[in-house]
Amino acid sequence: MSETAKSTPAFSLIEMLVVVAIIAVLAALIFPSISPMRGVASERTARQQQAELQTALGNWISAVSGDAGGLAAARSAYNAANNKLSLLSNYLQPGTYTNLVGTGTAVRSAALTTSGARLEFSAPWNVGGYPTIQWINSP
Repeated sequence: MSETAKSTPAFSLIEMLVVVAIIAVLAALIFPSISPMRGVASERTARQQQAELQTALGNWISAVSGDAGGLAAARSAYNAANNKLSLLSNYLQPGTYTNLVGTGTAVRSAALTTSGARLEFSAPWNVGGYPTIQWINSP
């Protein structure tokens, strides 16, 4: 046999198929464990959105009650608003505001939907307290 005719060590087709099968089994074991992590991340995002809304609501109350009319004017404006989320558009981060959808007192987002929840503005705002953003688990 000549020097050029000697075979070089290489993987056979069977060996390659075994390696691919092992990788597929490992991937099948890993992917189900990633799915719950996505749910946890969505809930954290949703809780962060709730905190940002509550902070923005406090900032809105401070700004509006600082004008003529005080807290009574802020309460009237809050109770008269059809969409409570629209009141806070100037007090939220643009990225947060674009991810939220508000109808009346309810607020939804992709993270809230994935978490099985929605946020609700307390309404009406009565004398003696302040409005809050409540976490409601959706059925």
